[in-house]
Amino acid sequence: MAWDMRGFSDVDSADDPGYWVRYLAGVEQAPSMTQLRERTYDALGGREGVGADVGCGRGRAVSDLTERGLRAVGVDVSHAMISSARLRFPRCPFVVADAARLPWPRHSLAWYRSERLLLHVSDPSAVMAEAARVLAPGSPVVVADQDLDTMVVSSSRPGLTRRLVHAFTDGVANGHAGTRAGDYLADAGFIQVAVSVVPIVETDLSTALPLLLQPAMRAARAAGPVPEADLHGWLDEQRQRDKEGRFLLAMSTFVTTARKP
Repeated sequence: MAWDMRGFSDVDSADDPGYWVRYLAGVEQAPSMTQLRERTYDALGGREGVGADVGCGRGRAVSDLTERGLRAVGVDVSHAMISSARLRFPRCPFVVADAARLPWPRHSLAWYRSERLLLHVSDPSAVMAEAARVLAPGSPVVVADQDLDTMVVSSSRPGLTRRLVHAFTDGVANGHAGTRAGDYLADAGFIQVAVSVVPIVETDLSTALPLLLQPAMRAARAAGPVPEADLHGWLDEQRQRDKEGRFLLAMSTFVTTARKP
């Protein structure tokens, strides 16, 4: 499915909450993200009791899990995201809260899920410690994040491509979250930690451009002097490869599961 890019611009500000609402609307449409969500749902299985989807964004997973028969509550620190989620899914419960300060007492939740949350938090250990606090003994936790450094793009300019990828990774709070999530969970006291990989493979530039390439280019501009001519030339090559059916981008998402002892 191609992503409708009309709501995006290469000069959009990532500080604008509206940008992130539009961005996540696009992410949700990507087939690879649908596959990822399904993997996390399957990992939770059927659970009795209330659970939390933390960093719920626009609420898609909360709705999906509710349809599967789980009692899901969506949590996000962004008022804009929660407002969007409530408009989309008015029958589902959503709350505004910080992932490190959840509004539940100790041992009160039956499960915990997050997707692309740890990428954006500066203290992931505190977030996982809070998950351990609110989960009842025996409850599962499922977290899914990319390690942005795993992104590869077919290009005749590998040096510039690596520069874009590294800038993208370093430009978020925790760009290696996917490969470090198991450590965060183990350090928080969780047991039976296991990791599986869900690949992201994009052969359509219209999907990959706003999802990954535009953010990487924006990060490269912010990280240091990159000649605009080089960036434009790199992107022109990707557009040409797309016309010829040779565009390829791949990345790994790590789904880490564990259990509260």
